[in-house]
Amino acid sequence: MASVFSFQAVSDGIVMNFRDGSTFGNIKKAVSFHAAEASDFFTGVNLYLNLSGLELAFEQLEELMEIVKNYNQVNKIYFTARKIKKDEKKDEQYSDAVIINRTLRSGQRVKHQANVVIVGDVNPGAEVIAGGDVIVFGRLRGVVHAGAGGSKNSQVAALKLNPTQLRIASLIARSPDDSDSSKLQAERAFIENDQIMVEKI
Repeated sequence: MASVFSFQAVSDGIVMNFRDGSTFGNIKKAVSFHAAEASDFFTGVNLYLNLSGLELAFEQLEELMEIVKNYNQVNKIYFTARKIKKDEKKDEQYSDAVIINRTLRSGQRVKHQANVVIVGDVNPGAEVIAGGDVIVFGRLRGVVHAGAGGSKNSQVAALKLNPTQLRIASLIARSPDDSDSSKLQAERAFIENDQIMVEKI
């Protein structure tokens, strides 16, 4: 699945970037599998499907839309076909993502040089370290470090952002002690003016 698409957090949702050169058959298979495994983790989120320049017939778009509808309670679904130019690829340091399809429990640690996507919760005592973005389709209540290589453009997104400790590059933040962890509300944390900011997605 990771060889077909990767995830990227944006200001108003999540982008599913399909690899340049992917076939429609591979995309259909990968999205069908992911929708079956993670049907509830896009709840309330805008989902962007970036076809990366792949040309699809109208019937294929209809077929892909029917598969995407298996994601429950997605806010809005968008299709885009932006193709990355060769000179832009130099800046795409974190185009690869590792996808973890399970909840991380206390004592468990995930470390990856690029993006990390967790389809599940990150419990207190668990730790996620990524060179790029960290995206959690669940509750983030452990320790998270995005941009571990020093990238201030990295961000952290979760359906419930309530980490024990949150780091982006060299900056550190904590959740307030009275933070309500019962209700899901997708949020992202990012750096702006040398401070970690948090906003709803």
